[in-house]
Amino acid sequence: MIQQKVELEHKIFLIMKNLSSHRKVHNIETLEWELLEEESNNQQGNIYWFNLSYDDQKGEGSYLYKMEPNTSSKAHEHTGPEEFFILEGDLTDPDGYTYNKGDFVQLSSGSSHNSITKTGCTAVVTHRGKFIYSE
Repeated sequence: MIQQKVELEHKIFLIMKNLSSHRKVHNIETLEWELLEEESNNQQGNIYWFNLSYDDQKGEGSYLYKMEPNTSSKAHEHTGPEEFFILEGDLTDPDGYTYNKGDFVQLSSGSSHNSITKTGCTAVVTHRGKFIYSE
């Protein structure tokens, strides 16, 4: 019994030791945001992103998305679910529904929208399927 406990503790130690090689940590206060030029064109403000794990080929993963005040995302359709969590600000969909800080949103596959913000918005976005610009 004691030998099994020692072996288990050793396995846990090896797993935890190996964890650091699999970890990425980013702090939102020190990120180097990338300007999304195409989405920022012809707008009062700019839109930025920071890729956490999004794979453009698969259309899956997560990223941080930041919109300056009075900007609009490009119209797009989702081929898979989209989920986002509003960290700061407001975001309004074309049907007039406004999301605010703390809201966690799930949009089903096949949904189509563009969103606008009055005060600016920062969100964590996760896709499980590609999105297609419709403009």
